[in-house]
Amino acid sequence: KQWYQRRVRALLVGTSEAALAKCLVNGVSTVCTTKCLRPIFDGTRPTGLTAQDQTCAADANTACDAATCASCDTDDCNVLPVLEDYICDTYVWSTNEFKNVTATQQTCKKQKGKHGSCKTPGDKAVEASGVLFTGISTCTGCSDASSKDKTCATVSSARAVGALLMPLIALFYTLF
Repeated sequence: KQWYQRRVRALLVGTSEAALAKCLVNGVSTVCTTKCLRPIFDGTRPTGLTAQDQTCAADANTACDAATCASCDTDDCNVLPVLEDYICDTYVWSTNEFKNVTATQQTCKKQKGKHGSCKTPGDKAVEASGVLFTGISTCTGCSDASSKDKTCATVSSARAVGALLMPLIALFYTLF
């Protein structure tokens, strides 16, 4: 239907169909002659987005790898995903176990309205798996393999909110 409407507009206006497309280029609506491109959500990156620019494709055959890019061909369709911050705990190896380092919590990105995931050391975590639990690496869920072998456990970012609210609720309950 959208293609048909654009084609009719092109015939009535007397321009090529492709010239009627508008794409957001760094947030500004711009006339383009090709398809629109935008980054997709990637929780493993500090920005929360892949490196793909919000732009017009160089030509109609420009590749858009689904793992890093989204393409579309309707007016201003390449809107960036709305992101929110959440916090994950980080862990360091100490003697023979991982210790929570609350002083160096990691700020992570998630899509608005969705729960974020955090990695925590599993029951069989060893010092060599420590890179999973520090920095931006802690901001996503564990791989199937590390969950299965119990070196990593995934927790929801909502857990942190519950850990804060439950003691407060208990305090108010005892006061009243």
